[in-house]
Amino acid sequence: MDIELLKTFLEVKNTRHFGKAADNLYLTQAAVSARVKQLEDYLGVKLFIRLRNNIQLTAEGERLIPHAETMLVAWSRARQEVALELEQKHQLNIGTTAGLWHFVLQNKLSMIHEQLPDLALRAEAHNADELLRLVTERILDVVLFYEAPNVPELTAKPIGKLKLVLASTIPQVTSKDALADNYVYVDWGTAFGMFHAKRFGDAPPAVLHTNMASIAESFIKDHKGSAFLPVRLLESSTNEDLKMVEGAPGFSRDVFVVYRSNSDRIELIDEVVPYLIL
Repeated sequence: MDIELLKTFLEVKNTRHFGKAADNLYLTQAAVSARVKQLEDYLGVKLFIRLRNNIQLTAEGERLIPHAETMLVAWSRARQEVALELEQKHQLNIGTTAGLWHFVLQNKLSMIHEQLPDLALRAEAHNADELLRLVTERILDVVLFYEAPNVPELTAKPIGKLKLVLASTIPQVTSKDALADNYVYVDWGTAFGMFHAKRFGDAPPAVLHTNMASIAESFIKDHKGSAFLPVRLLESSTNEDLKMVEGAPGFSRDVFVVYRSNSDRIELIDEVVPYLIL
């Protein structure tokens, strides 16, 4: 199958518009329509319901999405590995969430490159469900999670903790007042949610919910508020008003490195994991 057909299908899926998909792919709209028709003929199903100014996926189209994404990632990985520079003998594909990359692991790749210059790296950010799928399907070699997945074929090892504290841009605020005035709830996972409910279950509703700490940091900078943020962020922040709320309870999250137990790159993974320890 022509991989370009899958690229075109996913672009139409994302834009829900043949014209916009054509612009993004630098094709004519007729070429995009022809590619989608060719893919539909190949699979023997309709992928889109075409209505005036309203393109919707069929049930078959919905089912194709994860397979198309997996095939594109696998193809990209194959091209990279075949084209590795002569001095780079191996490649390792690492994935985690955007938050972990930004606040915990941003300096780790440079360290790995310095210590293992023969290793080519590929780094990706996805949500936890997608990371689990990609490592299970061997698209990613190593992923990092806040919570160890209970999957028999995967090995999960703790590599450290992420310490969260209640931080605020409101001067000398108490923990009670911090949760009552422009409080942003950052979703740090199930364990944090249980901690938060137990300690602050009677607090007023948060003004904003997000799973991205960078959004919370920006919001409380602009509007004077509070949020649970990593200690590392406070230590590196240029915002002088962002301070830890005295007396507020903190929360530590375990971080795990996860990989397939029978990976054909297990020796390489064992060599890299020590550099990921927090």
